[in-house]
Amino acid sequence: METRQLEYFVAVAQERSFTRAAERLTAVQSTVSAGVAALEKELRYAVFVRSTRRVELTALGAELLPMAEQMLEGERRIRALAGEAGAGLTGRIRMGTVSNLAWLDLPARLGEFHREHPGVQLSMVHRPRGSTDIVRDLRAGRLDIGLVGLAPEELTDLAPVVIDDSPLVAVLPRGHRLAGRSRIDLADLAEEPFVDMPQGFGNRLAVERYLREQKLRRRVVVEVPDLATVPEYVGAGLGVAVVPDQGLTGTGVVIRPLTAQLHWRMSVVSTQAARGIPAVDALLRVLDVRHERE
Repeated sequence: METRQLEYFVAVAQERSFTRAAERLTAVQSTVSAGVAALEKELRYAVFVRSTRRVELTALGAELLPMAEQMLEGERRIRALAGEAGAGLTGRIRMGTVSNLAWLDLPARLGEFHREHPGVQLSMVHRPRGSTDIVRDLRAGRLDIGLVGLAPEELTDLAPVVIDDSPLVAVLPRGHRLAGRSRIDLADLAEEPFVDMPQGFGNRLAVERYLREQKLRRRVVVEVPDLATVPEYVGAGLGVAVVPDQGLTGTGVVIRPLTAQLHWRMSVVSTQAARGIPAVDALLRVLDVRHERE
């Protein structure tokens, strides 16, 4: 049984698709299919039930999956530690991140990390449901590190380190009936159409959690994936917004603090399996900007 066969098996099992598994592994789909077929031939039993719509695990496949994941993680740690002992930091780090982190200057930080540790390969991924998807992939072992905007108390198993804490503010079209107020009560906006990030993004979850607590409901009419563009949509008259105060600007809008003390916290998180690998620990130190803000 070859390690590569297990990698193909785990990727297909997690993605539920040979096509997506091949994309994730940057491999040809026929190679992934052949690797899984070779594994099944060696086991003398099918690990997948294949259909035209999706791929499902057989009973044996479901039993094999956690063992295969542990074996691959163990080999990865062995290779990383062995490489680090012999010739500096090596290995591959899989990192999930959300958009709109201009304040963090992520390219510059990763450039600094690469100059110090050129033997480490970084794989950066964005997820359509933002922080929620990143946390799911971390817990499933598909990522090692994540930058997420969920409440730290929801992330205790991932050892969150809060690196930014921004208050939520209201973004209103210029001329809005509440634009003259110094502070905005969310209850006064509940009947308004909203512009917001897609479902799963941490700042949206924070707003919706507060509304539920206050027994309020709202209607999101426009979803945009980039926080920096929210004022443009608000200024165009598509709705109001409540988003983190990240130095947003825009023509045709006014930005006001909220009466409620709502915050969006950005944390760097990592899996238990990844912690202790020197390359991962080194990257965590680069991403931890707390000391720069003191």
